[in-house]
Amino acid sequence: MTLRTAMSPEQTLEYLTIAPEDRPGTLALLQAPVTPAVEQVLAHLTARLGSSDDSIPELGRPEAPVTEFDWLTAMLHFVPATVAWHSDRGIPEATSRATLADFGRQMAINRRVHQRFGMDTYKWLNHVFSGRLYQLGRLQYLIHQPAAKIPGVSPDEWILGIHIPEDGGLSAEAVAHSLALAAPFFATHFPEKPVGTANCESWLLDPYLSAHLAPSSNIAKFTARFTPYGEPRDEPTDAVYFTFRTRNMENLAALPRTTALQQIVLNRIDAGGAWQLGFGSLTLPV
Repeated sequence: MTLRTAMSPEQTLEYLTIAPEDRPGTLALLQAPVTPAVEQVLAHLTARLGSSDDSIPELGRPEAPVTEFDWLTAMLHFVPATVAWHSDRGIPEATSRATLADFGRQMAINRRVHQRFGMDTYKWLNHVFSGRLYQLGRLQYLIHQPAAKIPGVSPDEWILGIHIPEDGGLSAEAVAHSLALAAPFFATHFPEKPVGTANCESWLLDPYLSAHLAPSSNIAKFTARFTPYGEPRDEPTDAVYFTFRTRNMENLAALPRTTALQQIVLNRIDAGGAWQLGFGSLTLPV
């Protein structure tokens, strides 16, 4: 498969902000022969680039499954095509770099969680390589149509799904700056998909959290921006994973309780409660 723009392995790693400890493994993937399994993933990525179809087919066969490293290899080779597509849309290089940096971020998180090279969240990056997700300042925005009913939003309306990358705090100033960038960015680069509403689906929107945080905290101020909709859904491990980066629920007593957030997360579980996924929407500033 021929990609439109040449990019050296070193340029690819720079674009993706690969951490030093993950660079040898990443270079090895880039320099290895392209296998039929990698070609399958490349064909999938090519078909989805610019598409609103977010389905991820089962590739390969039971006797020859497509692996995590086949996906990562294909994504690495697909960086030039994604960058070229961004450029054709007039998307600034700085935004392209900030968006694709999620690859290196997810790889670094994987090393911290699993103590190995790789990425168990590679399917999430389909949003990045399809041109549906962009990082604008502190937050990421996924252009999509709502799967659940949101008051005042029609099912065929385009909205922005807000995601919070692991990039530091959630100061009110940083959040406000990011939100102010969102509507103008998508109006400029995706005029055929007008957006006026954003939604967020997160354990941070669990009503329990806002009831137990100090109103002056950054997370409380963030969640207060959203109007709740729908019924919260049990997601028992999300709060633990995103607070402590572990899915292991067997040894919670060993986890730190240094911050107020850590204490709230663990105290609720200790009391027999379960964390939930909350849903909220907001009107984007113009």
